[in-house]
Amino acid sequence: MKKIIYLLALLSLLSAEAAMAETFNVVLHLNDKAKIPHLERNVANLRKGLGDDVNIQVVINGKAVTSMINGNRLIEETVRNMLNNKASIGICHYAMQNNNVDQNRLVDGVTILQEGGIVTLVKLQQKGYHYIKL
Repeated sequence: MKKIIYLLALLSLLSAEAAMAETFNVVLHLNDKAKIPHLERNVANLRKGLGDDVNIQVVINGKAVTSMINGNRLIEETVRNMLNNKASIGICHYAMQNNNVDQNRLVDGVTILQEGGIVTLVKLQQKGYHYIKL
């Protein structure tokens, strides 16, 4: 009986250790450009709270894509800060078309989501990403 108890305790410790080593996947969804500072803080807080074991994907669609254009130092700095926190930033190509955003004017480091923002969100959630709407 003692052997079974020790075995169960060992299995419990191993599963707890595996859970602590788990990689988190988070997708932050933004479609309101007024919330970009909030987005930047969330990326920084996720990195600080979960460390290097969190994959952070940012999906920007709707009117918020209009903010991802070169020329605004504050936005460029915000994007740079998120990239320095190892977040991937993608914007919806449909929203770019709908809002006349020229891909040649995008802030460096921002990528275009060829499948669109909503499809990307669905696929990331299907892969187990935690969805956070800002």
